[in-house]
Parts: sequence; structure tokens; C-alpha cells
Amino acid sequence: MRAKTHWSIYLPAFLVAALWGGLALWAARAGAETVLTLALLVEAGAVPVLLLMAWLRARGRVLEIGSQGLFLQTGMLRPVKLGAALSMVEAMEAHRSLLQRLLGAGTVEIRLKGGASWRLDDMAAPEEIVACFEKHK
Repeated sequence: MRAKTHWSIYLPAFLVAALWGGLALWAARAGAETVLTLALLVEAGAVPVLLLMAWLRARGRVLEIGSQGLFLQTGMLRPVKLGAALSMVEAMEAHRSLLQRLLGAGTVEIRLKGGASWRLDDMAAPEEIVACFEKHK
């Protein structure tokens, strides 16, 4: 199984865009030129950077679960590749906040024997990931 990130990884960028877009609309109607300029700078500068960072996180994260073990790659610019045999995995759990439940996303926490752990936020179908691990274990 190859696990994927959930679209909600882009949600912070969309919320910033909506907030500053609303502020820009208000400032344009109210004649607040300084606030309008600031809002447009955030929309033109910060929002694309946030979207790019989320895209890099989403495309750079790969979790594969198979009979051979777990393989995790994070990061696109400086990729980190990790692997563990299934026998080295102590536990795998799915966690969801209320918002994550509503959106269909979640966090997968992988604890290895020896104390190391991997935490993967913004994963699609976290319960299916855990079920796949249990099936291969």
C-alpha cells in the first residue's frame, strides 16, 4: 500500500488567502490604502509561498507498507528516507481531531522498538493505513 497525503494540507494557505482577501475587499471599500497594500502584498507573496511549501510537503512524503516492511520518505528538497522491518514496529496508531474527522484526514503515528517514532500529519484515510499494517504484520 502506498499512503497519500490529504488535500487538507493546503488548508492553512487557503485560510490565509481568504482572510487577507476579505481584508483587501474591506480596505478597498473603506479607502484604507495602507491596509489594502499590505493585504495585496500578503496575497501576492505569502500565499504562493505557503502553497508551494504545502505542495512540496505533500509530494515529498511517501509511506509504503508491504510484506518487507515500512518505507518512509519525507522532504523533496532534502529527502530523508527511512525504513523498518515490520517486526521492528511496536505500534501504529491513527489519530483524528474533530476537524480532521469532518475533512477525512488524520495523523498516523508509528512507534518503533527502541523508542524512535514517526509522526505523519495530514494523511488521507489513516485508519486504512493502520489496517494495512495490521494485515501485513
